[in-house]
Amino acid sequence: MRPRLLLWLWLAIAGIAFAFAPPPPPSPVITAEEIRGLEASIERALEAADRWEETRGDRVIPWDEAQGHLAIVIDDVGRELHLFEQLHGLRYRLAFAILPGAVYSAGVQLRLRADRRRPREILLHLPMEPLNRGAMDPEVAAGEVFLEVDDPAEVLRAKAADALARVPAAIGVNNHMGSALTAERPAMDAFVGLLRERGLFALDSLTGPDSALTEAAADAGVPVLRRAFFLDHDPRRSAIEEQLALAAVAAREGPVVAIGHPSSALVEVLRERLPKLEAEGIAIVPLGEILRRTGGIGGAER
Repeated sequence: MRPRLLLWLWLAIAGIAFAFAPPPPPSPVITAEEIRGLEASIERALEAADRWEETRGDRVIPWDEAQGHLAIVIDDVGRELHLFEQLHGLRYRLAFAILPGAVYSAGVQLRLRADRRRPREILLHLPMEPLNRGAMDPEVAAGEVFLEVDDPAEVLRAKAADALARVPAAIGVNNHMGSALTAERPAMDAFVGLLRERGLFALDSLTGPDSALTEAAADAGVPVLRRAFFLDHDPRRSAIEEQLALAAVAAREGPVVAIGHPSSALVEVLRERLPKLEAEGIAIVPLGEILRRTGGIGGAER
């Protein structure tokens, strides 16, 4: 009986407190003028967003409406900022491959991820041993750590994992140099095994004719793309224009991946030529969209 009595007593006290509690404050009244002001403010914000999209937003051709599909990757990102900002400011969906040891590696990742209105793909540009070992000299390589032919599999994986930790925003990996290492199938098997575990795709930069990266990735079930054109193997503006034109022609036959490097000439060519390619129906597309639409491409060096 005692617990029941206490319950009734508590209910009685609560009822008395409720009866004598002050009434809640009245709901705020929004006047018609205030409503019109809010509507006008929303309208101005929408108009500003539309103006930004029209004048600065990405130029996108829907996949099914395009006459061709071209992905452009900018390698060696993180060594400087001026050219990077110009390339990032272009209204086309370029991908950026960041060197893990570059002085501005962290900064460019933050810059790319901060601009949500202009999403850009980030790749790890992973240094690998070239046929010319002199290119790995610390003074030449600016402190980059290379995956080397003589590295055991566990060392290769550890180096790659450390590089990925420096570029955590990466959704894929392509090789920086690597004409010697990519020709070693066991090394590529160890490397793509890490990519499979991390859920990353591979882009074979095809820096040498004997690369085993594409085949190793495909055999391991890792999504893989291959570079078809280097836009600036010859850094002269006229040569870059020629390679971009060839890439656009090839893109009409199937998705194409082209690679370039930060330079004033490349910036000028892309700024001038990409709108013209757009007018011709050539879409500049993300790598991920090619993978989603095609499952990956083989391609051949051109």
